Amino acid sequence: MNDMLALLAQWQMDVRGVRERVYRAEAPRERWHAVWLLTTGWSQAQVAKALERDAHTIAEWVDGFRKSGASGLVFEQTGG
Repeated sequence: MNDMLALLAQWQMDVRGVRERVYRAEAPRERWHAVWLLTTGWSQAQVAKALERDAHTIAEWVDGFRKSGASGLVFEQTGG
């Protein structure tokens, strides 16, 4: 959790702002939900199970957020 709070601070965000994005985001809503759950103390494995995603997917989302902030959570269509 402390790691996620530090990431939020790095990108000048807070938990309340993340929660608001969960409800207002268009495409990456699930990704914001994952970030919010992580800030409340859930582990990546717990988040993956709750969102019915692979733990590696959650880790990729966190890595994208770590590297690029909010823009790192944007969904990019790949393939056909």
